[in-house]
Amino acid sequence: MAYRVKKTVDTTTSIPLGRLAKPIEISSYVKKIINASQYDFHESEAFEVTEVVLNESLNRGSVFGSFINNPGQEILGGIVKPLIPHITTVPLVGEHVVVVEYNGQHYYTSIINRKGSVNENSIPGVSTEYVSNTKYGANFERKKVKQIQINEGSVLFEGRFGQSIHFDGENNSPTIRIRTNVDETDGDFIKENIDTDDSSITMTSDGRGINFDGQERRGKNIIIKSDNIFISGDSVNINSKSGQTIKMGNPTLPMKPTVRGDVLLQFQADVTTLLSDIQQLLVLGSAGAIAAKSITLVPKIKRLVETISKQKFLNKDILAS
Repeated sequence: MAYRVKKTVDTTTSIPLGRLAKPIEISSYVKKIINASQYDFHESEAFEVTEVVLNESLNRGSVFGSFINNPGQEILGGIVKPLIPHITTVPLVGEHVVVVEYNGQHYYTSIINRKGSVNENSIPGVSTEYVSNTKYGANFERKKVKQIQINEGSVLFEGRFGQSIHFDGENNSPTIRIRTNVDETDGDFIKENIDTDDSSITMTSDGRGINFDGQERRGKNIIIKSDNIFISGDSVNINSKSGQTIKMGNPTLPMKPTVRGDVLLQFQADVTTLLSDIQQLLVLGSAGAIAAKSITLVPKIKRLVETISKQKFLNKDILAS
């Protein structure tokens, strides 16, 4: 696994010094011996992947292949396993990985950035004879995926297919962007855009420079955007401390208040009760009974009028287009 590469080779077969060698000759000979014994030590080695094990017990994400520097070298443990168990980056066939050895087992640490591509870095046939039309795997297909533009201090995780998690610092203030986007247009780099990315979640502490729906969104924000947003739970609560209006629907269309179901049901019940009372009033015979019954209708009528005039059955804090 770890290997040495000698810098120079000493081809002499005898000591090139006489019995009365001069100091300068002795010094030159000693330096030559020292130089011939020097070497470069490599603790890790590049390894070309020829097969990937996906979901197999004990070997998930492990790979087969051969070492580039010494293709005939034995693979310790019979298979090269991922070194880190809880962060998995699955190589493709033809990609080169960095391999180290611990306790008689070979492990790979990362994929070597041969092409500067987030989609694939496959160069098959380096350690062995090239096989034409080598596939990256059973289903993987190469596609154009632009790299995310980075800034000073960025920490970025990019998937192969156009998804990313970006810990950025807009105006030296923390920002987290989670997004998916397919963009195969010309160009090598792309900047996250809440309005045009396929789906995104953006979290800000400051918000300066963050635009959404054509407006800068300053302050502490969580901005979620996609064609469809589904939220499921046994209990879903939305609390707005400042009492601002919640708007749903197309922002270019007029916003209308939603209906308060509990108030509307009570309003319908009050109308039904009032109509029943009026029906009873019509069959009363004496003027006194009619007068007494009429008095009981007054507060009910006032409540109905107030509900209608003040539009109590409308929720103006939640608007929909």
